[in-house]
Amino acid sequence: MSVPQLSVFVENKPGHLADTLATLAGAGVNIHSFTIADTKDYGILRLIVDEVGKAKTALGGAGYMVVEHPVVRTVLRDEAGALASVVRLVYESGLDIEYVYQGNKDTLCIKTEDLERMEDLLVNNGFRVLGPDDVI
Repeated sequence: MSVPQLSVFVENKPGHLADTLATLAGAGVNIHSFTIADTKDYGILRLIVDEVGKAKTALGGAGYMVVEHPVVRTVLRDEAGALASVVRLVYESGLDIEYVYQGNKDTLCIKTEDLERMEDLLVNNGFRVLGPDDVI
């Protein structure tokens, strides 16, 4: 029940992030979660969106390089230590987190090489795992 995540390569120059987001807005794409990691020359914008195909078409048409990867998206409890407990659970299971970021409305996006095992771990420990059609 993983969800598709888009990774968009954005030049690290003033206004480029704004242009990228405007491209999505202009296409009517709603962003559910995002993070950006940067280097000196470029950033990687990671997005969970409501319409993946529409987003890929709009971004590709605007000249952006876009890669799609599945990630696990789960709901965090609204309490102190919630993130720490998920990360500890994953660590103790022996799974490796490639990267993680918090999305909107207390959601957490997790990239790991064994998505099915991550989903099972979370569900078996009382966490709600979201699918592509779940809007939160």
